[in-house]
Amino acid sequence: MPQMQPERGLAGSGGILVADEVAQPPAAGGPVDLTAVLDAWPECARVLSLSGEILHINPAGEALVELPLDRVRGRSWPLLWPPESRGPMQDAIAEAGSGKVGRFRGVCLSHNGNRLWLDTVVAPVRDAAGQIVNLLAVSRDISDAMESQAFLESLVRLLPNPILAKNARDGRYVLINQAAEEAFGLSSAQAIGKTAHQLFPQNEARGFAQEDAEVVASRTTRVSEEEPITTRAGVRYFTTKKFATYDGDQALHLVTLGEDVTERREAGAALRNALAEAEQANRAKSEFLANMSHEIRTPLNGIVAGADMLARARLEPRARELVQIIASSAANLERLLSDILDLARIEAGRIAIEETTFHLGELVRTTAALARLQADEKGVALEVEVAPDVDRPFHGDPHRIRQVLQNLLSNAVKFTEKGSVAVSAAMQGPGVRVTVRDTGIGFRAETKDRLFHRFHQADGSITRRFGGTGLGMTISRELVELMGGVLDAEGREGQGAAFWFDLPLRRAETVEAVHEAVHAEAPDRPLRVLLADDHPTNRKVIELMLEDLAELVSVENGAEALMALGTDVFDLVLMDMQMPVMDGLEATRRIRETQAAAGQAPIPVIMLTANALPEHVAASRAAGADLHLEKPVTLTGLIEAMNDVLAAEDGVTAQAV
Repeated sequence: MPQMQPERGLAGSGGILVADEVAQPPAAGGPVDLTAVLDAWPECARVLSLSGEILHINPAGEALVELPLDRVRGRSWPLLWPPESRGPMQDAIAEAGSGKVGRFRGVCLSHNGNRLWLDTVVAPVRDAAGQIVNLLAVSRDISDAMESQAFLESLVRLLPNPILAKNARDGRYVLINQAAEEAFGLSSAQAIGKTAHQLFPQNEARGFAQEDAEVVASRTTRVSEEEPITTRAGVRYFTTKKFATYDGDQALHLVTLGEDVTERREAGAALRNALAEAEQANRAKSEFLANMSHEIRTPLNGIVAGADMLARARLEPRARELVQIIASSAANLERLLSDILDLARIEAGRIAIEETTFHLGELVRTTAALARLQADEKGVALEVEVAPDVDRPFHGDPHRIRQVLQNLLSNAVKFTEKGSVAVSAAMQGPGVRVTVRDTGIGFRAETKDRLFHRFHQADGSITRRFGGTGLGMTISRELVELMGGVLDAEGREGQGAAFWFDLPLRRAETVEAVHEAVHAEAPDRPLRVLLADDHPTNRKVIELMLEDLAELVSVENGAEALMALGTDVFDLVLMDMQMPVMDGLEATRRIRETQAAAGQAPIPVIMLTANALPEHVAASRAAGADLHLEKPVTLTGLIEAMNDVLAAEDGVTAQAV
């Protein structure tokens, strides 16, 4: 082989041979044997003719292609490569033949079929006269790197979330995976090499550019929630995370990871709308029930008060029996109304569980005493047993506990024709268990769950035989659960039943002071009372109740009440809440404002109303009423309320003196 001189710099950086375009004379001491240099080279090197035939291949090349020199010498180098790699190779050979350095990357197969990825540099080799006489091709095996890169590219491409990467220098996209193609309606061919300004609306592209600048400046990940982005299918919403990669201080790429949350956002909006509609429906139902409560309690007030007044009169036995029937029916109707309102408040989440200090033993005994009257009428014995360890003060909601126990006792007495009903209270684990056991009709095991469903009892025949709505047990279970407890039952048909509830009550040291109820004795001084009520029946009932106790002046609305107070003097005001022209709340507020401006002592105001919900009581207090008395009202209840507010007024007056 003639001696040839390679271009200067053949042993280039990174182990890849590169060549200059400037010929160099042989080094001092004579020409260099190129083949000897190549044979010592650790990477595949070949000497080619200008047309591309292989003239020499070094041992590293023989090992790589798995063929010895005598098998490849004289063969066309391009023909040893697959057709898809020949184009870039021939371009590199032509470039080297013109005196430049050509480069290409391609896949070839070894003699044994191994697939090889090679990075190849083709450089011209000149003789002493500077003429290009041969070509030198040096290849590096990058198969492992390419396999890793291919794996990573496949992994990124197949990830379910959109991924985009752009060059941090010029903002051109260099990667878009399959999920991003589908999400934005863009193919890789359409996106790669383009900027956001070429692919998205200008206002969005400017926003992306601003985000890019913030990410690079802060070197942090930027998260955007429900960011609107225009796609080929229209505006979609994405949650995106954007971060930058760096080479030292130089930002290389900006990577965006996205998640299409359009459906989730729409589902959330639909859920919010549904919740809003449900809340509106609950409000409408609550308003309806409140109005119905008012409308039912108004005539019921006439029935209860009338029966109460008749019961105080001297009546024949038959008439007294009829009055008792009226009073009993009215009490049942009032209880039904209260149950329906309680159920509505529970469903709307408007039942408030309060915590105060009370004596559990006394609560159980007093509640049982109320049920004893009903039991005595039926000849059913009522027994009470309170264990010493619970006959003490506890923290809890005594009103709701009494309501549950009263319902259990009432049911037990109702469904027991003979025998006994027993109520007991004792410690159960960390809490308290209250049990009501009876010898009544019991229930079948398969009907137990129905006992706690609204409007259900054990079976239809019981409903017909014993009456009732089946609301009490539903409300009781809901109340117990709201207090953090459990209500359950067991029984056998014809052999009685036991209902119990466990509550996590905390022990208390003492019971908070409770004001003793004032006995229903008539006030010891003559009174002038102003009554504001738009319903003539209610006005007549109060007139009959107070005819021997006070001088009563009646008006039909709040505006008339204000005028009466401006021209006359009264000891007490009975104010209905719901009236035309001016309601009782507004009238009470104006009364308080007028008295405060004039420096007058506040006149006692009792809100005497059929509006019985907790929010109505709170509204009465907020308006300035001294007491909220629910209809239907009895003479005893009215006198007690009047005595309460008058006693409070006398106490304030005494302190002022």
